[in-house]
Amino acid sequence: MKNFEFDHLIRELKRSSAPVVIFGTKKVGSLTYHALTNAGIKIDYFCDDAESALNKKSIYNIPIISSKELQKLDPELNVFIGAWVVYQILIQLKKLKIKNVHNSVNLFKNTDFSKIDTGMSAHEIRRRVDIYNAECNTLTKEDSTEVKVKYVDITVTEACSMKCESCSNLMQYYLTPKNSDTDLLFKSVDKLMKVVDTIYEFRVVGGEPFINKQIGKVINRLLKYKSIKEIVIYTNATIIPKGENFDCLKNDKVFVEITDYGNLSRKKDELIKLLEENNIRYTSIVPVWTDSGKLKYQNASEEELIEKFNNCCMIDKTTILNGKLYRCPFSANAHNLNAIPHNKDDVVDLGDDSKTIDEIKIAVEKLHKNKKYLEACKHCNGRDHLAPKIKPAIQTKKPLSIPKY
Repeated sequence: MKNFEFDHLIRELKRSSAPVVIFGTKKVGSLTYHALTNAGIKIDYFCDDAESALNKKSIYNIPIISSKELQKLDPELNVFIGAWVVYQILIQLKKLKIKNVHNSVNLFKNTDFSKIDTGMSAHEIRRRVDIYNAECNTLTKEDSTEVKVKYVDITVTEACSMKCESCSNLMQYYLTPKNSDTDLLFKSVDKLMKVVDTIYEFRVVGGEPFINKQIGKVINRLLKYKSIKEIVIYTNATIIPKGENFDCLKNDKVFVEITDYGNLSRKKDELIKLLEENNIRYTSIVPVWTDSGKLKYQNASEEELIEKFNNCCMIDKTTILNGKLYRCPFSANAHNLNAIPHNKDDVVDLGDDSKTIDEIKIAVEKLHKNKKYLEACKHCNGRDHLAPKIKPAIQTKKPLSIPKY
């Protein structure tokens, strides 16, 4: 993957007659489009394999094609990865033998988005660019001695104000959900921060995180760490936080992401009004769900498991749950529910005082490197960008039974 110096990149693109393609049609793809257009570069195609994108046929009056159609174009075509899942797209493009693949790091760095109508706030642009840069940085510095983690989900409660039958975090299987023990949570975060150099985004999740009345204390604890770049709270807008739980959101490092489930998100308008009145950074999105929120043993081959793991959109979503560190939220909750066989190599116990900091650091690095797949992959439908889409937030009246494996 290429990351040419900005002036050199623009000069070479203007000299070439080969097509310019942006792989990705969502927010990062949009930012790539605006940056290239602002630099005087004509985009010939957007590329996306998601059915929802292909059905649109075009974006900004530019045709959307599938990745298979890339091979029909000039072999000297230039493809810019305009999506967060840089690693997965790189694998795909390598299989297609596309040689001129670019990231947008220097492109974003040299674009003043404040002078461009992108339809996004400055806060949202900053967040998306920072995460994109973090992903590219991780891929280009594999031999670095620094431990940099793109995302860490910190689960503050197993409880949710909804009971979605296909929740990908498996909340629908909890019979007696509990809030996380605050002391254990603080201890595990403190331990993790001693062994990693940078966390680009700490994501405070549940369940519904505002159910936990101690969430303000958790966020204020996270704000003490300079090596945490951003703290994002994911909420379904059913609960209005008050007191410390609301005041902690006013910090510039904090971002609130509202998942809009229509009528189920019954306090969305009230929450947005409060956030705007207090200049709190937020976004509200209508989610797209895949059929990945069910526990079911897949009986897949090792080759299939490796492919599922490498293509998963959650491959970089490390999770802390009840003092333990997991590679993804599905793995975390499946282990926590005792719904799958325990695999000690898929878990780092941050609450284990018998382990030295050096031993924990080795375990964390091992969890992030050289993994072929997880035990959880054997029980998950998979979450790649081509997975079948389902209607989100269908409610179940009672918790689902955990299937035997």
